[in-house]
Amino acid sequence: MVRGATVALVVALHLLALPQVFAPVSLRIDTDTAVMLDAIRDAGGLGGIGRWLTGDWFLQNGFYRPTTCLSLVLDYALYGERAWGYRLTNWLLMLATALGLLAGVRAFARQVGFAHADALGCITALGGSLQQTGLTALFKGWSDWWFIVGLLVVLLFWRWHAVGSSPFAICDVAFHGRDARATPPFAGRHSPFTIRRALWFALGVGAMLWGVHRLMGVEYERLIGWVPSRTALLATALGVWSLYFLLIGAERRRWNWMLTAFALYLLALGAYEQAITLVPLMLGLALWRRGTWGRMSGVASVGVLAVACLMVCLRLTFVPLEPSRYQQQQLRSSLSGPLWSYFSELIPPLGDFHYWQVALPEPSLWLFKEPWDRLVMLLAYIGVLVALFQWRSVLGSALVWQAITFLPMSFLHPFEHYYYLPQLGKTMLDVGLLLWGFEAVFRYSMNCANVSTGHTAR
Repeated sequence: MVRGATVALVVALHLLALPQVFAPVSLRIDTDTAVMLDAIRDAGGLGGIGRWLTGDWFLQNGFYRPTTCLSLVLDYALYGERAWGYRLTNWLLMLATALGLLAGVRAFARQVGFAHADALGCITALGGSLQQTGLTALFKGWSDWWFIVGLLVVLLFWRWHAVGSSPFAICDVAFHGRDARATPPFAGRHSPFTIRRALWFALGVGAMLWGVHRLMGVEYERLIGWVPSRTALLATALGVWSLYFLLIGAERRRWNWMLTAFALYLLALGAYEQAITLVPLMLGLALWRRGTWGRMSGVASVGVLAVACLMVCLRLTFVPLEPSRYQQQQLRSSLSGPLWSYFSELIPPLGDFHYWQVALPEPSLWLFKEPWDRLVMLLAYIGVLVALFQWRSVLGSALVWQAITFLPMSFLHPFEHYYYLPQLGKTMLDVGLLLWGFEAVFRYSMNCANVSTGHTAR
């Protein structure tokens, strides 16, 4: 488990969002929340919990969510209709998700042999904390280039004051209490300026530009204050910690950790249906790591499938199979729209396709700033592609997480909490782009002859 400084930073960022918990706003302003509160009250509060464990949930729209129901009934028993109590629970779940992201990303990256596992876990947790608390709004209107310049200034400082050490040494200090300068990974022979070296510098800046652009472009506005977001918050927090216990339990051959992972995943499935998308991710992970996990790979696969089948059976038993009117309304009417939204989310330059259809035949548009900005971002995306290829074990895994968890939600009319679980993979990918770009530029500034990434996991 991680320790110390990083956990303190994550907690500190979430403390900045505490005013949202105590905002003087009534719960019943939101109609869905009002219906839920009435349903809990009419069922007898905590005494009526059996109704929600064996039937449709509060809104009666065809969903089986016993974990979420239990959570909200407990809140009702503790706080009545005092809004701050429900928001405090949401806040705590967000904090648990950030800490789970910190532990889970670091554990996964270490298992695949990624050299910067500590930095990846640390910065991913901090970036996710900024996003889910809405603190990225503080940087709204800032140019991405200001962040890039700031990163380059940090790099130059490291270049002149910590020659030969990794720019990620601070993470080693935070996690291990030692300075990474003892084993410099970037040592190499000096060489003069070449076009190839300038190209690597440009690729690094391009990857960092996309990483910053996407990290700072996400802002969750109502995860704390909107009570129905409890579904996604619970499922995500439980799912992330389930994955962490699965990783550690399988690697260390710890049966109690494996059983904890399965129990947490069962609760995640009972919180929100989106958690079912973690099944292919966990099965793929078990298959990928079978050489290292041994028989625990089979245990993980069987356990995850058994838990998923159990939840499906419970859902079919307690809730009618035919889609409710609400479920039918949530589905988007066409197929092309969802697919375009889906692939544009995974490959952002695709979202500019219609713009270029208009801009290219109109030369006058090039007198303005926007087409040039889009062109720069398009060229910078080459750095993203190179980073994905070179660090494919880590960045590719993050992209697969985003792709699988977002796929079913892309066919629904968008709501903020639909993106919460996929955002974990997206944030990890964006942080990975920052690290890859920073390393590429660092190697260039250190006058190393080669920019290979042989010391990192492929």
